[in-house]
Amino acid sequence: MARPDRLSALISRFDLHARITTDFGAANLLLLADPSSGELCRIELWPVSHSALDEKDHPDVLIAASINLGGYDNPLARALPRHLVIPVKDGDSVKNLALLILEEIEDQRCGRHSTLQRLFEVLVVMLLRQAMRENANKIGLIAGLYDQRICKAIIAIHEQPEFDWHIEDLADVAGLSRSQFMECFKNSVGQTPAQYLREWRMTLARQDLLKGERVKTVALRYGYGSQEALSRAFHKKYQCSPAQVRLKGTPEEITPEEITAAGT
Repeated sequence: MARPDRLSALISRFDLHARITTDFGAANLLLLADPSSGELCRIELWPVSHSALDEKDHPDVLIAASINLGGYDNPLARALPRHLVIPVKDGDSVKNLALLILEEIEDQRCGRHSTLQRLFEVLVVMLLRQAMRENANKIGLIAGLYDQRICKAIIAIHEQPEFDWHIEDLADVAGLSRSQFMECFKNSVGQTPAQYLREWRMTLARQDLLKGERVKTVALRYGYGSQEALSRAFHKKYQCSPAQVRLKGTPEEITPEEITAAGT
């Protein structure tokens, strides 16, 4: 039996892209060397923020990159620790890929921009896999995705946010009774299924509005029924209207304080 794909639906909703930078403070992915040997020894990742490091504090940095994971709009990035430190070992796939990135940068071959973009994307997916495994026992989205009882229902929400989901539908996907499903979901994720579905739809609505899509189209796409219904829900969470976001855009990242305030 095929294992459920916990990541693809999440990643596909966000424009994951990377760029190499010499500004350590603006970077959120660092490849670092062992000071004694000069060889790659670890990778550090800040999923929703920047390192805010000074170059003189990290002479062991081999490469600094800015990786866009969707900021606080991405529930997976939000569920991870703010700072990840991943040791790498000889022979493991993460180190091999990181070394390939370093080789590509050093050799300056044709097509390197496109190649590096894809290599960084694969590297980030590998880092996310590892980080998810290491944080699977904490209450939240990652725990839910690793809970075999409810993960299929969460994946279904991610893959089909436009569907008119009822608790009974999601319980059927999970193969549980309604009461069992509600209890398992709340215990693992820390939210009710309805709360999580509502937040996921709002996240996707904001993403589409930032791309310039019409408010009415987005409202109907994610089950709000009308432009007015989306506007009310959107303003409650983000303190601005969908039209404002569509016309002017907003900062890529929403701070933890804004998320907390929006939930109160």
